[in-house]
Amino acid sequence: MTLRIQTERLVLDRLVAADAPALSAQRSDPAIGAFQGWAQPYSVEAATSLIASAGGPLPPGKDDAAVQLAIRQPDGTLVGDLMVGPWPGGAHAVEIGITVGVSFQGRGYATEAVRAIAGHLFAGDIQKLIAYVATGNAASLRVFDRIGFRREGLLRDSYRLANGELVDEVVFGLTRSDWSRPAHDFDIIAFDADDTLWQSEDGFHHAERRFVELVAPHVSTGIDVKAALTAVERKNLHVLGYGVKAFGLSMVEAAITLSDGTIPAPVIAQLVEIARAMLTEPVHLLADVPEVLEAVGKTHRIVLITKGDLVHQSAKIETSGLAHHFSDIEIVMEKDAATYSRIITRLGVPPSRFCMVGNSVRSDILPVLALGASAVHVPYPLLWDLEEAPADHGRQFAELESLSQLPAWLTASTTAPSE
Repeated sequence: MTLRIQTERLVLDRLVAADAPALSAQRSDPAIGAFQGWAQPYSVEAATSLIASAGGPLPPGKDDAAVQLAIRQPDGTLVGDLMVGPWPGGAHAVEIGITVGVSFQGRGYATEAVRAIAGHLFAGDIQKLIAYVATGNAASLRVFDRIGFRREGLLRDSYRLANGELVDEVVFGLTRSDWSRPAHDFDIIAFDADDTLWQSEDGFHHAERRFVELVAPHVSTGIDVKAALTAVERKNLHVLGYGVKAFGLSMVEAAITLSDGTIPAPVIAQLVEIARAMLTEPVHLLADVPEVLEAVGKTHRIVLITKGDLVHQSAKIETSGLAHHFSDIEIVMEKDAATYSRIITRLGVPPSRFCMVGNSVRSDILPVLALGASAVHVPYPLLWDLEEAPADHGRQFAELESLSQLPAWLTASTTAPSE
């Protein structure tokens, strides 16, 4: 049966007998076979047999054999193969699986191919796509997350590898309604806290100025006292983390180090008092924050993700009067891609349905975009030196002048036609 699905860089069509040597070579690669059940090496005879048996109707009915499609470059070079199999529960759903040769990985081919087959199948009568991915297969997990499949469950010891080992699998599902939703129809909006919902950096800037005033008279001429304090903070990050307590300890250490231990005890006492005052400072909400959370919460599930000292951040959240808006509150030690991935997985949504709102490009934007999620930057006039993002980060993202513009931005993004 003739079949040809073309994308910007790929062609999906039927495997033919001439593909058997290339298919055998790809499937014999240990990196490919590590999460598969076929014998290694994968012989040309096995490839020939698979091709001969996989030419049925697309989509297959529940009693039909699985279909195996070729993923090719326009010149015919075999990139990998894609399986579309019957689902025992009925003809309205099919199972899909994908293999991409090692030499072609890391180029986005798997994502492009799965999107293409999803579009083709949903254009017909198929209502749902299902995929099973071994929990250790991080690359494939990212592909299905990125496209918008939902993690619907975990099957323990459900798949037997070629070496006899039983491994767990993540069950992914993508429905026709999921596929047809606008690209930015988010399920979850996550908010940063400090300098997004309430003032924070103002207190640190004031404390830094006082530190320079108090310590500079006891330091040799020519030393940049403020830069030295920042350097001590950077050194201590992996030990002390973020927040006022870490900042207070870094001030004391920097004062002692810069003065060669001659800093007077009354100055140290004043530095400690500065930190104590910061810890007890009332929460000062930024403009329009309660109204924005109220509005966004009517149409989305909203969560809070903030980093810093657990005790202090918890106190600020409670005394802010905003805690009731959030279905989930995460106080984390670092905002990196691994942390966001853990949170998004726990929340049970694909990254494509998650949007982070915050003031720091380094912490709130770049690691989220790296996962295939979305982010909105709302700049704050003050930014900690260690939150500066590299100028050449190369990422495009939405930026709003104020948080008050967020509800309108969400509405416009949802109603805009999908690409």
